[in-house]
Amino acid sequence: MEIIENEHFENETISFDGFTFQNCSFRKCVIFIQTLDFNFKRCSFTESMLYVDPSLPILDIHFRLNQSTYDKTTHCIRKDCQYPRTLLQLPTH
Repeated sequence: MEIIENEHFENETISFDGFTFQNCSFRKCVIFIQTLDFNFKRCSFTESMLYVDPSLPILDIHFRLNQSTYDKTTHCIRKDCQYPRTLLQLPTH
């Protein structure tokens, strides 16, 4: 995996797949995460959008996202969290 360190990205569209980002800042960026083949540590996100493939395991994504900081205007979108694909029928007693 290629390592990118101490870079500032602004108004960019970036695919995280295949990269490790360390101590980077992202401002007004659109970020796509389509595989688990990425890492980022000690990065900061401001006014950015992260789009996560809904087929990826949510706990793995959550762990990776917790390695950095985000402002209140940065959002992570994973559509199946908002609109579940199936309704689970629970047994009634």
